[in-house]
Amino acid sequence: MKKVIIHYIYLYMLQQSMNSSEIMTLDKMDSRYPSRLSFSRSMLRRLLFDNWKISKSKFDLDDKGYGTVVYEININNNIYSLVCFSQHLDSADRSDRVIAEKWDTAYSLINGKLNDNELNRLRKNVPLQESGRNSPKELILSRANKSVRLFEYVVNCLSNGKQPDINEINKVGYLLRTTAVYGSGKFGLSDFANTKAVTEFNQPFRAEMLAVYIIREFSVELVEHVAKKQNPSKAIALANNIKQHLGIGNSTGLGMAPFIIKHPKLINKWMKQYTQSLDNIVNKNVEIEKLNTYFELLEKALLYLKEVTTFDEYQITKNSKTVEDLKKYISHIKKFQKKRVTDLKWIDLINFTFNKCNYDTQEIAKVQLLELYPEISEELAEDMSDVEEMGINESQTLKKVNAIIEKDYQWALKVDFSNKNNDYLFWYISAAKLEPRLGERYNEEGSDLEQHLGIAKMVQKLHALIQEENLDLSVAEYLALNPEFRGIIRRIQSLEQYPFAEVQDNILSKKTIPINMLRFKLSFFGANRYDPKSDRWLRVSFFSGAPFLSNLNAKNVDSWGFATMSSYN
Repeated sequence: MKKVIIHYIYLYMLQQSMNSSEIMTLDKMDSRYPSRLSFSRSMLRRLLFDNWKISKSKFDLDDKGYGTVVYEININNNIYSLVCFSQHLDSADRSDRVIAEKWDTAYSLINGKLNDNELNRLRKNVPLQESGRNSPKELILSRANKSVRLFEYVVNCLSNGKQPDINEINKVGYLLRTTAVYGSGKFGLSDFANTKAVTEFNQPFRAEMLAVYIIREFSVELVEHVAKKQNPSKAIALANNIKQHLGIGNSTGLGMAPFIIKHPKLINKWMKQYTQSLDNIVNKNVEIEKLNTYFELLEKALLYLKEVTTFDEYQITKNSKTVEDLKKYISHIKKFQKKRVTDLKWIDLINFTFNKCNYDTQEIAKVQLLELYPEISEELAEDMSDVEEMGINESQTLKKVNAIIEKDYQWALKVDFSNKNNDYLFWYISAAKLEPRLGERYNEEGSDLEQHLGIAKMVQKLHALIQEENLDLSVAEYLALNPEFRGIIRRIQSLEQYPFAEVQDNILSKKTIPINMLRFKLSFFGANRYDPKSDRWLRVSFFSGAPFLSNLNAKNVDSWGFATMSSYN
């Protein structure tokens, strides 16, 4: 009886840890890691298991690697094309910032096979990126710069018949670094509703992840081509273990953060599928074989953390604490391996992390647990989309609206907005690049252009005002005199049954760290090697450790999470 009681206490603790008020806070968002549900992982599974065929229809690069390459993707006899343009870039023009106007390479994923006329049109427009003209045939637009030091180092090694040192590869992690991967209707591209209807890319960001995966493929072909042209008689190709440790870099900033506020139903769906995956596992009995595998996965995550390079003091401290706590959890697991205990459930094990480990370790414990039951997460990973429409119930009374606020938005009502530090930031869109920016309300001009992203502030203002009203009024009656609250009332009503829809923090606070929201979204993309450059932008890698097309198979399609330098021996 005592074991049963303890088990239910553990289960209650897990449920609390998976509660929206515990998950959807900024500090928890900053502790997210990729999982089997991540879009890069699910895309690669579909590529293999649905037999997508990828080949080069054009490879026209000069001795320095400048020119055009086209990859064709055949899916169910439908052809898609990824066109890659490579050009000379002066060092003075090389920048990760969105205001850059020139890049080493530029890309577009197109629905269809390219003819000469279309290729010429794309050659004129794709290298211009935002300034070019795009059509709905174009699904994705991207650009990337070389990691010049590593690119030149690898070229030098290969051209002289030597393999580069994997430790040097690990310091950077990629040959090319994208500075944007646009899709979903931006700059005239196909929007997701159209893409979902007319292509096989029916899950969020699947087309983007395919483009990034092929850009990674191109990065290796590019460096090998330049090395071969530099020394034809001596040059060699990258060894597979070196090549596979390379990802494709990404530099990203504030542009991602408002997405989470503007797509609440989609965010709710992602978290719902993640929590459902765990709910379907934690009550299963622990089998010794799976426990041994789990131990190995945790050890791999530990080694990954030790190998990750970052110069950000906050991230260094955070990673060091995670290493320390993950060691404790691994030691805890080892005790049960030795005892070969058979009457445990998974919840009995991961409970250890709830009170004794930091948030990062808690997340690692969960995502590595998902690896043990692929059949559960794979099915849920194919249902990550939701309809973002929100409607307004005009016949609902203010009393009901008030009740929803007091039930679902307690976190918002607790914020003291009379304190200027809690109303310090404002979000706006830059006129030059149409990108999100942050301003300081009391130090900068422009707050009159503020976007409506401060959900806590808007909810609290509405709540305070309706306390002075007749709560039996209908929403229609109230809005007839107060139309400015239509948007927030619609949101409150529409999200009542969506527990993970809101970021349950005040994002206008002076203490807000915007990259926490970026990490949350990037974890669902499958990004790793988090390397913050400030509180507003960071660098990450995609597909680090993933197999390339030449050696992709059922065994390795899903075994590349938390890639380490020894993963490929």
